Amino acid sequence: MTGPRSAPGRTFPWVDDAVPRYDSFLTVNEHRERDRALAAENDHVEYEELGESRDGETLWAVTVGDGDRSALLFGAPHPNEPIGSMTIDFLVHELATNDELRSSLDYTFVCVPVSDPDGVRLNEGWFDGPFTLSNYAQNFFRPPPDEQIEATFPIERENYSFDSPTPATRALADLIDTHHPEFVYSFHNTAFGGCYYYVTEPLEPLYDTLSSLPGEYGVPLDMGEPEWFDLESFDDAVYPLQTFDDQYDAARNDEDVALEEALFGGTAYDYASRGDDDVVEFVVELPYFFDPQIQDRTELDRTREDVIREGIQSRQPLLDAMQSAVESAGEYLPDTPMAREAAGVASYFEDEYESKLEWAESVAETDAPATIAQRVDERFLEQYHLLTYTGMLLRSIDRAAMSADEDAHERLRDAKAALEGVFQERLGEIRDQLDYEAIPIWKLVAIQARAGLVCLDYLQNRADE
Repeated sequence: MTGPRSAPGRTFPWVDDAVPRYDSFLTVNEHRERDRALAAENDHVEYEELGESRDGETLWAVTVGDGDRSALLFGAPHPNEPIGSMTIDFLVHELATNDELRSSLDYTFVCVPVSDPDGVRLNEGWFDGPFTLSNYAQNFFRPPPDEQIEATFPIERENYSFDSPTPATRALADLIDTHHPEFVYSFHNTAFGGCYYYVTEPLEPLYDTLSSLPGEYGVPLDMGEPEWFDLESFDDAVYPLQTFDDQYDAARNDEDVALEEALFGGTAYDYASRGDDDVVEFVVELPYFFDPQIQDRTELDRTREDVIREGIQSRQPLLDAMQSAVESAGEYLPDTPMAREAAGVASYFEDEYESKLEWAESVAETDAPATIAQRVDERFLEQYHLLTYTGMLLRSIDRAAMSADEDAHERLRDAKAALEGVFQERLGEIRDQLDYEAIPIWKLVAIQARAGLVCLDYLQNRADE
């Protein structure tokens, strides 16, 4: 890493006192009602309906401010990730009522609090708690990649094109075409771990502020394995955002995979940066649950390769149980995004784990000693990630059983019992081995809000120099 590490400017500590002490996540209906009311009460706030989602939900945007620059903020592109929707709710209300803040940021803020209302509906079962590993996993939903918001923007490259956006993606693309945002804040979060960041270009002056910000709220940086195993960081817990070009280059260099099998569409950044290299996309990944060990860089008497292998081997029985359930009950599962994703995800993870192990066995950096954070990530947090998809498969089996005949019902019952036994066993292991706790929602909102404001303020000052 090179470049200055001086303070970026404002760090917005007043946000701590301004963020409401939320005790639950807002539902789709609550977000929509609050935004309508805000626009009705403030002349400088516009509420705009953008059409309907695939399932007939109203899509909408809220625009605040009239600056010369444009910023696009959109929440819940993955519908199991509502922290960003809460952060947008806070920011639009603050920008609407805080004249000093709004005038100090030369941006027009175009905000879509709930990008995937269809999917968010299917997660609302855990939005008001209890905030436990079990309740989250059993009420979790995430659609297949070809139905996700930030994987289906229109894209065209040599020998490949994609133009099948979801209705919600199309609505976001239309906003990009209209407003030409210079800053894109896509709100994502993880389930279990620590805080980390993605950005489309190195922003060295922000690194110290970004790395220290979560600690102000007792939230650790995530110092475990990166989300993509071969991804190199810009700095501690700051990673380059993977673009369609990165995926395209990797797929084109893989002789065993056809482009149509490996690729879908582009991201918001890919779409917004067409012909404009100055667009910046920023992502703050935050967990609902954490164990302090995720930031412990104490070295173990084992290599990273050993720890990666142990983690993959420990997850294999759960993958086998998922495959067995699909083989037994798959013909009865409903044709829904949840069932399609749950039934196919085990094969995806099998391939991913094989690639990860091959990588770990072939590169020099995995010969180094593993840290406690890396082992906790590989052994337990990755397993929990898989358990959330197990929860989707269990929900799909339950739905199939509601309309099944006697013979099918018996097979579904047996498949569920076997899978649920492994689910509970593995969940119990994580509870026994980790001292986890749920993070208050307001702290997560404060971190995302402050990180975004810091980035906006820095980019504005940089452009004005």
